[in-house]
Amino acid sequence: MLLVAAALANGLTSHVTISEYAIDHVPDGELEALVGDPELWLQLQNGTQFPDGGYPLGEAYAETAHWEPFQDRYLEWIRSAYAEDYSGEEARQHVAFLMGLASHGMGDQVFDSLYMQRAYVYDAGSDWEGTSMDTATDVGLAAQTGGQDTVDAWADWDTLVALMADAGVEVDADTLQQGQALTQIAISFGRSAGADPGQQAIYEAQFPWAYAHILDDEVHGSPPWEARVVAMYWQVRWARLFGEVAEIEPLIYTFPPAGSYEHPTDALSVESRLTLVMSRGVMGDLLVADMFEVADAEGNTYAVSPWLFYGTGSHAIHLIPSEDWPADTDFTVTVKAGVPFIDGTYAERDASFTFSTAPWPEREPPIGSACSCQSGSGGAWLGLVGLLALRRRRVGCDAAPR
Repeated sequence: MLLVAAALANGLTSHVTISEYAIDHVPDGELEALVGDPELWLQLQNGTQFPDGGYPLGEAYAETAHWEPFQDRYLEWIRSAYAEDYSGEEARQHVAFLMGLASHGMGDQVFDSLYMQRAYVYDAGSDWEGTSMDTATDVGLAAQTGGQDTVDAWADWDTLVALMADAGVEVDADTLQQGQALTQIAISFGRSAGADPGQQAIYEAQFPWAYAHILDDEVHGSPPWEARVVAMYWQVRWARLFGEVAEIEPLIYTFPPAGSYEHPTDALSVESRLTLVMSRGVMGDLLVADMFEVADAEGNTYAVSPWLFYGTGSHAIHLIPSEDWPADTDFTVTVKAGVPFIDGTYAERDASFTFSTAPWPEREPPIGSACSCQSGSGGAWLGLVGLLALRRRRVGCDAAPR
């Protein structure tokens, strides 16, 4: 309990807030009616919390639950159990829990690849080894929003145990419930610390930039952006529940957003990267630079190096420019058909978006446009929250594109 692990990325208050915000970005229809149903918030929040519960216990299920292969197992179980009829209460509860899992996994990837990478630059002097960015940013978010309520635990524990066993992870229901109880404590801590000026000051001092910008719409990868990506990903997962391919596949979001201007030109800056969020986990060993093209209006092409941020199974791909982007230039980025996914499928069509290094036209820049292609008082909590923040493998400030 007194051990504090190095931690990065979203904390649980942030995760639940992202799921809450994502609901507002889902188009009207059956999916929006499900994730927006107040009667299903219990399941959606529990699913959102679930992946982090095993970390302080040293249980492998935590890592497994973050990623699409396990979530696919659960998805296929739901399809089979309810014969693709999700109108009943029990089926809807499972789907809501699944969407919570999806929110957590995708949210971490967006936050880590974008917001965390900027924090390594702008909070370079912070104690990354001895303090927790998860906790600091959670407190910062709770200070601004009031935090999240703690809800009763809910899950189909026996089904989750069986699905974990199928994935090669042995765990029992009691352990899963213990982990879920720890996530409830983390939610309570965020709410308490976020309301305590003394705690706010402590965590703000640890990661001043990340703390201050946690709800900043101008910073790529912040929770408002994560919510937009999660909403797109939910649409992909909803289609798959019916055995379909979503119309928005294979490229669900880009940073900068499609149609953006004033993109930074310095190739050595974290801000100059282009980031693609694919609809499915990508097979990293088969990903090559020729699958991506960046061209200007005259047909000149610009070399980029693709970096699948967390390697095979992840969705976020950085395109790192080999040289500075030219100023006052419009670009089209094309992701070519054939990008390989871990489920054995491939991107079936090209997808493209535009961005520009020219100034914005004389109008208000759009916010949130999706891809055009479609002290004291918290001391007793600190060790537990630090342990809860144990994360999957991370890319540090000394990492190079791979």
